[in-house]
Amino acid sequence: MRWAKFAAIVSLWVCFFGLVVLAHLWISLLRLTNRWEIISRLTYSFAFLLRTILNIKVTLDGDAWQIEKSGTVIISNHLSYVDGFVLGSIFPVVFVSKREVKKWPVMGLWATLCGTIFINRQKKDEVGLLVVEMSRKLKEGANILLFPEGRATNGERMLPFQTAPLAAPLRNRSVIVPVTLVYKRIDDKAVSKANRDLIYCYDDTAFVPHIWRLLSLRNIEAVVTVGLKIECCRYEDNSAGRKKLALDCYNRVLGRANALTN
Repeated sequence: MRWAKFAAIVSLWVCFFGLVVLAHLWISLLRLTNRWEIISRLTYSFAFLLRTILNIKVTLDGDAWQIEKSGTVIISNHLSYVDGFVLGSIFPVVFVSKREVKKWPVMGLWATLCGTIFINRQKKDEVGLLVVEMSRKLKEGANILLFPEGRATNGERMLPFQTAPLAAPLRNRSVIVPVTLVYKRIDDKAVSKANRDLIYCYDDTAFVPHIWRLLSLRNIEAVVTVGLKIECCRYEDNSAGRKKLALDCYNRVLGRANALTN
């Protein structure tokens, strides 16, 4: 089963690689201005097929259709790179990710082709560049998936949301849609401390051994709850406004996470 999934993912990735390269060439030749909106819809299809290969069943709660056609920021709690497969199969998005992902085998190239905005967590002075890049892609019509905790966790507690990246949706007066992701079952067993690390990938967990173990799983069940959208025009575009917005987003995501896990 593991090798069959591996072969299917490799074949899918090769096809996707060729398709996205052609799409980039086509967009450049026609000088289209909505490059990342187009690429994000291809990524959505890829993520959906990848989720199917991994046999991840997702129960969707809430109104996913409230996502605007373009320029929406989706925020979520963060437990693993698997989150990207799940959420990317529901919403057409451009990802924001740690710079280390760029060096991961296969995943790094996939993320780059998808227009992922990479952030160097070790250099706080580069946050301004992140905000500029996020703002540019929002103006170009792309939706952005942001994990405001800044890193994945073991799910025991949700880290405070970082305020700096929220400057981009505030600056653009974007809509933010809070999303809560909870993994419920692994191979028909409830997720617990004993088995959660088969999905969760956090701190210094090595990517290659982790995804190899992931391929051995028969099925995964997750619940994605989509909250009511937040209009950024309600908040002032300054430091105080970012803090209030971050707290609002945090409470909405955390409240649903507690409801699903209790």
